[in-house]
Amino acid sequence: MSEVNIGQQIKLVVESRGITITEFAKRINKSRENVYSIFSRKTIDTGLLSTNSRVLDYDFFTHFSSKYQELNSRIQILEEENQMLKEYALLLKKGGE
Repeated sequence: MSEVNIGQQIKLVVESRGITITEFAKRINKSRENVYSIFSRKTIDTGLLSTNSRVLDYDFFTHFSSKYQELNSRIQILEEENQMLKEYALLLKKGGE
């Protein structure tokens, strides 16, 4: 199983939710400085991870599951295959015109 950089994962979810650092800090009852510290961590206390999961409505614990890692790898392969099929369909469409 690959190593998880949980701080980076939390940062990505915060950004994807469109939440400011100040707002996120308020929601988890931490300072902005602590939030930046969390983003830089490779590991995190499970209590804090649970709080982040609840506040962001995202289960960060799944990142530590081998099943999650396998599914994530498979999704990446399927996305690549899907892109190739789209390009192939576009070529077929252009060839038929």
